[in-house]
Amino acid sequence: AGGSIAVRPPIGSAFRSHEASIVGNTCLYGATGGKLFAAGRAGERFAVRNSGAITVVEGIGDNGCEYMTGGIVCVLGKTGINFGAGMTGGFAYVLDEDGEFRKRVNPELVEVLD
Repeated sequence: AGGSIAVRPPIGSAFRSHEASIVGNTCLYGATGGKLFAAGRAGERFAVRNSGAITVVEGIGDNGCEYMTGGIVCVLGKTGINFGAGMTGGFAYVLDEDGEFRKRVNPELVEVLD
């Protein structure tokens, strides 16, 4: 706990980083601290059971922030479905450019504020 990681595509990459996953499924699963900055998208189940990490990514797959109890997640792009299922703590900031985030969030325990 306490380290920092920055991930970016190699210089000259042929893909658009905000459209491609550059950190895989279950990244930050059970994280208790530290920071992650990804210049690109994360896969599915991103930051599940996060209890203290701080992170910024350009989008995530399905089931992001599931069972999260602490920490801060900032998503600068689209999320997959079932975002925040079982989330009881922490903060998630999602840039909702297409106005569709409310359709992808699990509203059972999460309050969405504009």
